Amino acid sequence: MSTAKYFSFFRAAAILGAALFLLSTFTYGQTDQNTTPNFEIRYNTNVRLPKLKSAFPRHVKVFGLFIQATKQVPDNKLIHAADIAADFLDNDRDGKPDNPTINDELWKNRSAIVMGYNELELEKLHDKFRELFDNYALQGLFATETLPSGGPHNPASPKFDASIEEILHIITSVGYARVYPEVFGEKKGSELTNAMDKARGGHFRTVPGKYPSGAWYSYDDKTCDYECQATEYIYWALTSLMNGQNFKMREQNIRHEWKLNTPEKLRAKDKNIVNILTNKKYILPLRLPDGKYRNNRKQASLKLNIIEAEEKLILTIALSTASAIILETSKDLLSWKTNKSIPAYTGSLNLPIKIHSEQKQFFRLQILD
Repeated sequence: MSTAKYFSFFRAAAILGAALFLLSTFTYGQTDQNTTPNFEIRYNTNVRLPKLKSAFPRHVKVFGLFIQATKQVPDNKLIHAADIAADFLDNDRDGKPDNPTINDELWKNRSAIVMGYNELELEKLHDKFRELFDNYALQGLFATETLPSGGPHNPASPKFDASIEEILHIITSVGYARVYPEVFGEKKGSELTNAMDKARGGHFRTVPGKYPSGAWYSYDDKTCDYECQATEYIYWALTSLMNGQNFKMREQNIRHEWKLNTPEKLRAKDKNIVNILTNKKYILPLRLPDGKYRNNRKQASLKLNIIEAEEKLILTIALSTASAIILETSKDLLSWKTNKSIPAYTGSLNLPIKIHSEQKQFFRLQILD
């Protein structure tokens, strides 16, 4: 039920004595696809997708995927789309992509969600800039269909937040279909399309005039080819498994093309797709994004216990999540070399540090999420 067709080229400080301790979070460069999103709207040219600058001058980086937007897209809609994307890619909210291989594939293909205010704006941009975008994997999304207060986030709303659909499309069609083609490939014969053919009541290269009576997946958009049908099928199945198609009026609104709108119905009727989606090997997101990733993601934290001894400080650092540590100091101040790095670690570390009491002591401790 994708509405954004025009850009679906690919289905994007403590003081102790004389010592001063400053805690900060290290920020990787913008070119790192594994950086935890900071949800900052950037107005400079995106060096990964520079040809989008004229049409989509604003962007938010979400791991290996970009959310690009026109000037007409409200900031809150852009940030919401970025939040949904982050939740799909980092479903356990630990600040890292759940499936790094999928994230790398999105990055490699220069993937982006391109947001316009409405369908008309995206259509005009597509006609004007089409040739500039050929080297990118883009999926369209309208601000008018991006609804943070709509369903499934709000069970009482009959409206649907389409960011759930469009963002999942690019993750499955550019990410999963290419990384695991025998399973999630969108050509005939993959495990996904075999399950889809059963759900449609047969193998149809094009949309049939009428689906068999037993079909539970009967998408009837004649512009949607076989590969497109596979993209839509995995969207319907995965979001239903997440209970994302079960809110006010939703069953009535979608039953002409999808009949298994709850986890119970899906598990009872379509065991083939459920087995694929729940296979832990593929690390698919199984919790529905709710637009609250920014507020609820896990944060790396630490506890410092400092013991002062003669010409020495002993720091005991307790880390709550796997993190890497860097100590910054002047060479003549501490016994550690400048920027000494400790690999990612969870637990406690005892760091005896020699100091010169006659001098002003300073170092910065950085935690790398």
